[in-house]
Amino acid sequence: MKKNLLFAASILAIGGFLAACGSEETTDENTGSSPDKATEEVVDNETAEETPAEETAEDSEVVEESEEDASPEETEAPSESVDETEEAAEADEAAEAPETEGTVTQSPEQAYEITVLPAYELTSEEPGKDSLFLTSDSSVFMRVETFSPDDLDFAYAEDIMKQTVQASNGEAEMTEGAELDGEEYINSSVYEVSSEDGKVTGVVYEKDDMIVRLTIFDKTAIDATPDFIKMGQTIDSTN
Repeated sequence: MKKNLLFAASILAIGGFLAACGSEETTDENTGSSPDKATEEVVDNETAEETPAEETAEDSEVVEESEEDASPEETEAPSESVDETEEAAEADEAAEAPETEGTVTQSPEQAYEITVLPAYELTSEEPGKDSLFLTSDSSVFMRVETFSPDDLDFAYAEDIMKQTVQASNGEAEMTEGAELDGEEYINSSVYEVSSEDGKVTGVVYEKDDMIVRLTIFDKTAIDATPDFIKMGQTIDSTN
């Protein structure tokens, strides 16, 4: 009987021991799975936290690269625009600029040279007198006379000029114009009177070693007097 009890007790003890071992293995298995899951959760959390930063860094690099790529084009575009604007401005100035260049022409009979504008021509009228006329209408012209101060003084040349201007229309009132502007002129005088279809203008000036007398016959429809005076002021002695 005692043997049977001992045997039964042994069996129970062994059964309890085996049950205990099974329980520990189950616990270890459950416990062993928990760190793995925790590790995965930590990694996932770290990845989730790191991903926005990495994406932000990548986005920043993309933006910088885009700015670097666009920078040369954006820099060159204003330069090209400025060049085009300057060229357009120069073209406009050239189109609007009045034609002031002419041809330096030697007098056929007198000791002077004059710059003749396009559309005008210089010829000898008679000894001591030249005629600078409008090519399209020779009735519009300027008579040119030059003198040495040793042969003719300014006052006498001015008096002759005034008589000539007044004689073109004795009934009209002669008016005095503005003197020529320029330090090179020692003396200058301008008078004009209206004519049947325009006006007659007389100019006398003294500079350096010469006296110049100009008589301009102009038409109102043409108004070439400013051109004639401009050309008359370019006269230089060739003595």
